[in-house]
Amino acid sequence: MMQKLSILFFSALPFFVSGQDTLILMGAGNSTERMVIAENVQASDGVYDKFVLIRWEASDKGDSYRLFRATSPQGASMSELTKSWQKSTWFCDYSAEPGRAYFYAVMESDGSKTEPLSPFDKGYIRKSDGMAIDESLSATVPDKYAAGKTVFLLVADVSPTSSIVQAGANVSLRIGLQNIFDEAAPRTDLQVYLSSDVVWDFEDKLLLRKTYSGFPANFKGNLSENLTLPSDLVTGNYHLLVVAAPEGNILNAKIGSTTITIQSK
Repeated sequence: MMQKLSILFFSALPFFVSGQDTLILMGAGNSTERMVIAENVQASDGVYDKFVLIRWEASDKGDSYRLFRATSPQGASMSELTKSWQKSTWFCDYSAEPGRAYFYAVMESDGSKTEPLSPFDKGYIRKSDGMAIDESLSATVPDKYAAGKTVFLLVADVSPTSSIVQAGANVSLRIGLQNIFDEAAPRTDLQVYLSSDVVWDFEDKLLLRKTYSGFPANFKGNLSENLTLPSDLVTGNYHLLVVAAPEGNILNAKIGSTTITIQSK
């Protein structure tokens, strides 16, 4: 059951939404120093008939998230969909009802500081059997005759056997994957990168590349992979980025990450 939250207003101050153990800052306040909140929250618009898929991009400093849903972009009747902080940057809202529009926002934390709620994005489930396309969630450009959605694997979890490892060591990695569609997923190129932040870019070091196929509809399971870290790394915190690209299409790749501490030799 979703937890209802009450909204309290304060004059000349940012306002808050309060729950049992969560405090949600809705405004930026007077401080000029703050982390970048979770970016580009995208909720599917009539793409799926059983759920709304919400995805967002992580900032370069936060790694834990909570998702909230409201009935207006001003935050009316807001409730929390997540039960606790989660690492993944996506969520399927199976409680959404046909014929109703919802507004979704994400709160981000780095473990010590909680950031203001992100801007809301509208989403809804499909009301009929008619085809609906959300271009932000599809690699296929729709035309007036026909269009189809992309079936892809979501990276649900990334867990190394140890969070503290030595440069040049072998690392065992458990990768949780999920196919939320009622169709088998296509060939998926899986790549693992070592990064200094959670942003996937050309400066990241490729550690592993494999190709998989045969993931059935509604699949949920884990892969175990072994990789070798570079031996010339300096001591510090790094990120392992797991990129799952459907049929090698990196523009529609789904990314998961985890943080590890690497000690130099």
